[in-house]
Amino acid sequence: MAKRRAPAPSSGDPAPLIRAIPFLGGAPAEPPRLTYRQRQDLLAIATRLRLPPRLTLYQEAAPASSLFVVGEGAVKAFRDLPSGKRRVAAFLFRGDVFGLAENGRYLNTARTITRVTLFRLPIDKLTELLRHDAELQFKVLCKVTHELREAQRRAIVVSRRDAAGRLAMFLVMIKPHLDDLDARPETIQLPMSRSDIADYLALSLEAVSRASAELERRKLVKFEDRHTARVLDEKRLVALAEAV
Repeated sequence: MAKRRAPAPSSGDPAPLIRAIPFLGGAPAEPPRLTYRQRQDLLAIATRLRLPPRLTLYQEAAPASSLFVVGEGAVKAFRDLPSGKRRVAAFLFRGDVFGLAENGRYLNTARTITRVTLFRLPIDKLTELLRHDAELQFKVLCKVTHELREAQRRAIVVSRRDAAGRLAMFLVMIKPHLDDLDARPETIQLPMSRSDIADYLALSLEAVSRASAELERRKLVKFEDRHTARVLDEKRLVALAEAV
């Protein structure tokens, strides 16, 4: 009897998507996309969650039992310091993986920013799946390497002395993740609050406000409201971001 073929994926396929930039050299390439079978294998072990904004998914130092993949929406990963300050480690969007742990415990607290769709993957089942699929294991490794690069970029951002430069770097870094949300190519829709941005950039809220005003004074960006930035001069904005 002939083996039944799995149905072809549709544009509405709800299976997890993992987005990553390859770490191999050479010409720019497409990210290592999951095959339809791999996405269905992940879907088979995943729990699909639809969650409201401002919901804590897990706390720092809690036992790590699952990884998460963002289907839609935005999540932040942060750590509250003994001083009372908060440091946002990452903003996570469609295709991003989070929930990596150390010694079996989560490194940060994760909380939804907007309404989100998430895929929760039990670590034990995911580990078993990776043992039997070397190609999937490689693609997950690409994603983990991608996350490390993002952490390195944040370290570079917060090492800058000028707040306007930090904010410029943030806008340039975050825009590719938000293109799906933008009605116009020159517009950056920021789902996070100004306080979240300040915590990510290791600045005070007042410093972020002054940096925003400085970018407007230079006619690089126009902040139409607290969640909408319109890029006026992309070339000069990128130049400022790269002037580390």
